[in-house]
Amino acid sequence: MHQFIIAAAAVTVAALVSATPVLADYNPGGPVVQNGQCWKGSKNSDAFGHWRACPQPASGSATQVNTRRRA
Repeated sequence: MHQFIIAAAAVTVAALVSATPVLADYNPGGPVVQNGQCWKGSKNSDAFGHWRACPQPASGSATQVNTRRRA
């Protein structure tokens, strides 16, 4: 009986893993771009969100702040 339960659990786990959809173009580390728009995932999930204009790199030079320490 124990072997049957273990085998049934293994089959169930295998079925659940194989039923999970795989998205080849899913990249959680960067934006998903289509037609000049970037996907912005919601706060807790990338599955829900909206399309918006892609962020542009900052232009201009960075200013350096000089900090002096008194000895």
